[in-house]
Amino acid sequence: MGVSAYINIILNGICVGGMYGLMSSAFTFQVGSLRMVNFTYGACIMLSMYLTFFFIRMVNAPVILAALGVIVINFAIGWLMRKTLLKRIDEGMNILTTMGLQLVIMNLVLFFFTSYPRDLAVFEKRIYFTPKISVGIIQLACFVMAGVILVSFQLFLNKTWTGRAIRAVVQNRDVAGLMGINSERTLDLAFSLSFILIGVAGMMLMTMFTVEPNFGDYITLIGFVICITAGLNNLTGAFITGVLVGVLSALISGVLGTAYHDPMLFGLFVVVLLVRPYGLFNKRKNAVRNI
Repeated sequence: MGVSAYINIILNGICVGGMYGLMSSAFTFQVGSLRMVNFTYGACIMLSMYLTFFFIRMVNAPVILAALGVIVINFAIGWLMRKTLLKRIDEGMNILTTMGLQLVIMNLVLFFFTSYPRDLAVFEKRIYFTPKISVGIIQLACFVMAGVILVSFQLFLNKTWTGRAIRAVVQNRDVAGLMGINSERTLDLAFSLSFILIGVAGMMLMTMFTVEPNFGDYITLIGFVICITAGLNNLTGAFITGVLVGVLSALISGVLGTAYHDPMLFGLFVVVLLVRPYGLFNKRKNAVRNI
């Protein structure tokens, strides 16, 4: 395997890692900021991939309308999940409840779409840096869009009144209420916005992967690994870690083979936990504050 092959593998890993980073940022925001452990996010990404296939291939909708449909549906799912379930149960039951919802979503997808793998079958043009080194235009565009969306989301949280209200409620709900902020409505909105990130990540992943109903299990595991490795409540760290995981995954699969992928990747995850249990991008005092 020549140098150009390694470069192509790394470029592909960076692009896929951008998608990993975006979806993990949503999970990090839910767990680290909103204190909501949501194990349906892998199933919702899988559902977003199927919805993308449905709108583009079965309905023949334009890409923009398909994206709008996926975003609206994901926002509605997040809103309904928070309003009807998560708000009404004890926080300690979030894990069991969302794991049950994950099974419901997976079986609904299995019922409507069957177990047959689906893909968009996009013929992708490539940008050639040299005759042997290239990157897909769609892959590169998705990576850039993932970065832009994450930066926009952080600016929203830091610069807008609504974003500051979300941060205030997360830091101290009682004081935020005294300042005139409707805490419950703000948390409903924040949780629903995180589902928009999930929907966008699902749409982007659909351009690169084939999806089947149990695809969400793998995504849940990868997202959890990235979230814990980066450190809770660190969106930028989650994105960077997602890119690193994407590159490592591509190198392990491309050089050693797919049989070594999971053992080596999760082995490295255990090593990181032993060395920096509070995450690569969190300081110890920040990690304690996030618990």
